[in-house]
Amino acid sequence: MKIPIYNQRSEAVGGIYIGELSVLVKDSDVIKKLGAHRDDFYIFFVLTKGKVIMKCDMVDVKINAQSVVVIKPFQIHSPQFISPDAAGYYIGVAPFLIPNNCATVFQNLKIANQVSKIDKFQKKDVLETVSLLHRSFENSTSNKTPIVNGLFSALVYRFVNIYSESNKLTTEIKNQAVQIYSNFKKLLSDFTFLESPSFFAEKLNVTTSHLNYCVNVATGKSVTYWLQNAMILEAQRLLYYTDNDVKEIAFMLGFEDHTYFSRLFKKINGETPLAFRLKFRE
Repeated sequence: MKIPIYNQRSEAVGGIYIGELSVLVKDSDVIKKLGAHRDDFYIFFVLTKGKVIMKCDMVDVKINAQSVVVIKPFQIHSPQFISPDAAGYYIGVAPFLIPNNCATVFQNLKIANQVSKIDKFQKKDVLETVSLLHRSFENSTSNKTPIVNGLFSALVYRFVNIYSESNKLTTEIKNQAVQIYSNFKKLLSDFTFLESPSFFAEKLNVTTSHLNYCVNVATGKSVTYWLQNAMILEAQRLLYYTDNDVKEIAFMLGFEDHTYFSRLFKKINGETPLAFRLKFRE
């Protein structure tokens, strides 16, 4: 049986969705419904009350209030236990909205350290920011998308501070496949996503087939997928944050044929570059 991969909710605003955990708790079948799965986006849990046990890549992660938890894109995870009094927030975020320096912090966390207590010095600011983000997400107002985006931008750096100050940023090595995948991701950047899989295999002193095998074992996706994913992330950022036209963005990304770029973007993203941009513009 294939492990399902879920996309972000259609209710997301500007690539961001936030909901209250208490709503999930009221659904007695929530654990059974979710099961083991992957998401193609980041998930952050801010637990303000109660206890939760989450299985993440075969490791049971125990979460006590008041804590923040990050689930990385394509990690296999499933809820094992949610206490009846559990409360807080669930935040789903499109990867292109996570700044590279923040993504590096989250990606380098080993599983046990993906949960971190919110200390007394940061608690007020974190809880006020996430509460304001939730209210702004729920309310109908002018300029809703940039307001939600701006509040999340502030919140993600508060999350980074929590993890950075915990002094837990160590690299996890579970097995050879994960190690090779980790090294591949370090080589993958805004400047290398147009290279071929063999380029990365040569850099890592492995065969192309072995690199593909390791990346598939670690993530369920191929090397080509991750190269295209890196390109799409950068394209999404340029479409979201700049007013450059699609032709300019295609050339900035190294494509000589902007129509090919548009076709590839639609094939991977399910919509044209312009449709993606307009979705986030009021």
